[in-house]
Amino acid sequence: MSKTDLSAIILAAGKSKRMKSGKSKVVHEILGKPIIEYVVDALAEVPVQNIAVVVGEHNIDDIKEVLGTRVEYIIQKEALGTGHAVIVAEQWLQKQKGDVFVVVGDAPFITPQIMQELHELKYRNKYSCTFLTAVYDEPPPYGRIVRDQHGRVLSIVEEKDATADQKKIKEVSSSHYCFQIDKLLPALKNLHTKNAQNEYYLTDVIESFAKQGLGVETLPIDNPVLTFGVNNRQDMALGIAYLKDKIITDWMQNGVTIIDRKTTYIESKVSIGADTTIYPFTYLAGKTQIGSRSEIGPFVHMENAIVNDNSTIKNSIATNK
Repeated sequence: MSKTDLSAIILAAGKSKRMKSGKSKVVHEILGKPIIEYVVDALAEVPVQNIAVVVGEHNIDDIKEVLGTRVEYIIQKEALGTGHAVIVAEQWLQKQKGDVFVVVGDAPFITPQIMQELHELKYRNKYSCTFLTAVYDEPPPYGRIVRDQHGRVLSIVEEKDATADQKKIKEVSSSHYCFQIDKLLPALKNLHTKNAQNEYYLTDVIESFAKQGLGVETLPIDNPVLTFGVNNRQDMALGIAYLKDKIITDWMQNGVTIIDRKTTYIESKVSIGADTTIYPFTYLAGKTQIGSRSEIGPFVHMENAIVNDNSTIKNSIATNK
């Protein structure tokens, strides 16, 4: 098995009920870019050879409009759980080689570096599966990581199936996995629906592997935001605040002066040249391109605008659709 034999499945068939929207949550934009596009971009940068997105009949058109031909689409006709979502991708999976990431489509802040590290951990140690975990003082309703007295992973127990003691466990699964394909495929055939939600749980594969003595290991992440899932409008607001701050910090580290980060809005596809200064109350959106050694603001609104080097723009609106 070559280290470059790596593909990915993105789970995106949910009905997004908590978003209270007419479209799938994964196509909602955070700073000018659809949530699922962040996920695809991160995987492409790892890189992976092929990406399949498991969608529902209700959201395939929305997602296709965003991702086009960058990925393959697999329809999950019934919402029968995360394990079922991978089961419906079985034929696609049989055509792949080596390892496969299985990730969720609503976690836009995952980085290619974290996914590379997850795969490297699996490949280097010849594990059958590695997956991301995070520790919370007050855990969200995610699967708890059950370990033996030696710290070895025994299972992931979904919160609705967890006992009172298991709910006290602070380490949870972040729903980002790297599986060896030839070990995953037979394990899918043993999944069942004997649980609180009457669903096929992908997390049951972990317990199956552990019982068989197949290597399973976790990669703890220090910053749980990296696997934060966007489920509702409040989550979107938190995501926007996090990414807005990150984008501004990245531009500062690349030679751009930003006078007031609180009143500056810069979307993800904007580009800015070095030694440019951004003044307060500046809104830069779309594919706006700003040259070097320029001064932008205060009170500037730009969408898909192009600004040459050595320019000064104040009190202006410039938009191109």
